[in-house]
Amino acid sequence: MSENDGPVSGGIARWWSQLVADISDWYPLGVGGLLLTLLILATVVALFSHGTGWLRRERRYDGVVEYDKAAEVLDDEVPDLPSDQLRARARAYAAAGDHRRAVREWLRASVRDLIDRELIDHRPGWTVTELAAAASAALPPAAVAMDEAARIFSDIWYGQHEADAGHVERMAELDATISAAAGGRLAGSAT
Repeated sequence: MSENDGPVSGGIARWWSQLVADISDWYPLGVGGLLLTLLILATVVALFSHGTGWLRRERRYDGVVEYDKAAEVLDDEVPDLPSDQLRARARAYAAAGDHRRAVREWLRASVRDLIDRELIDHRPGWTVTELAAAASAALPPAAVAMDEAARIFSDIWYGQHEADAGHVERMAELDATISAAAGGRLAGSAT
């Protein structure tokens, strides 16, 4: 009898042997399979519970949070956010160096402003460029600015051109032009 074979260690060894035998009888893959299953389950729970998993990715840009959920708003659609909030997001993206998203948010802000002023209808499923075309028709003084904004957006999002700070600055200028043109017109007026 060795010095490790005391009543406590012998009891633990018997308990462990019985536990392993019971698990092998109960779980088809034995102890190793059970541990592997628990590891996979813990990984899945960790991914989804911390918001870094496949269901939700969260990014922060100076207090602006963007949820990338494919089921919510596609990249080229207009979310149901106030135009001021979209402009704030554009500025935050630009400050973070994410010029591509900043361009998108400036165009979204312009279109949302026209929707909120009831110059164009918001039709879910329409892309930003479709709404921009409707805005050009509904507000002729802003047509040139709206067309240029839609072209810049399309070149970057669909044409995969690299966005830079110059694009963001131009989109901010175009947004101001479109907003000024819309501000002189009352919602629902015929002219």
